Amino acid sequence: MTKDLFNLSGRVVVLTGGLGLIGLNYIEAFISQGAFVNVIDIVKKETADKILRKKFKGDKSRIRYFRADISDKPSLERVKKELLKKFGVIDVLINNAALTHKVEHLSKQKSKDYSFEKLKLSEWEEEIKINLTGTMLCCQVFGSAMKTGASIINIASIYGAVAPDQSIYQKGYQQPATYGVTKAGVIYLTKYLATYWGHKGIRANCLVLGGVENGQNQEFLKKYAQKTPMGRMAKPDEFNGLLLYLASDSSSYVTGSAYAVDGGWTAW
Repeated sequence: MTKDLFNLSGRVVVLTGGLGLIGLNYIEAFISQGAFVNVIDIVKKETADKILRKKFKGDKSRIRYFRADISDKPSLERVKKELLKKFGVIDVLINNAALTHKVEHLSKQKSKDYSFEKLKLSEWEEEIKINLTGTMLCCQVFGSAMKTGASIINIASIYGAVAPDQSIYQKGYQQPATYGVTKAGVIYLTKYLATYWGHKGIRANCLVLGGVENGQNQEFLKKYAQKTPMGRMAKPDEFNGLLLYLASDSSSYVTGSAYAVDGGWTAW
């Protein structure tokens, strides 16, 4: 029995935002364990196929792509209908999709000024629509089709648990406030769902991720490292282990938890 605790063979996974740096690592982790991964993203199918071919040069039979807007409930309902027709069940939902108005100066480019005073209402509403409303709708649509033993894993951020350390950002180019506000909401939504669906044996947990190294300039990397007990940013594949644990039966009595995977950032 022990050897089967982490077995994900044949599990049906729904992953939103699966075509970015971290999402592609999630796909790789799950298919390596025998799961079927159904990716939802907003890009055209031709673009998605190109990205997936580049990353997964071998057999991609366990990966399916759906183009859908996660803030549009009818789009999600269509995906659910197709999944249930093919598989009859949804075992794991990973809400990874998120919008953030990137601070491009960190990757050696000039960026728009996202200081709080200049944050546009349209930008505020756009991030909330995707990051929070979209996550809620995915939980509502796919969660309603889940049964005992299913797992919902929401992806949050350290900036949903603590405010950014403004000293690591250049003046006028701080991380926009909206991102942290939405991720704090995701953490609360996770706990709510754990209590709401707990009686059905559906679990809901959350990963609270630290920053990932992805082309930031050396000045920023140095500042970030100084604020982190482990002295560095995360590598893109360092969240996979905990994700697989929460998706598997080895975490069958774990729900309502928010796991910091941040190199100790929030431990200071």
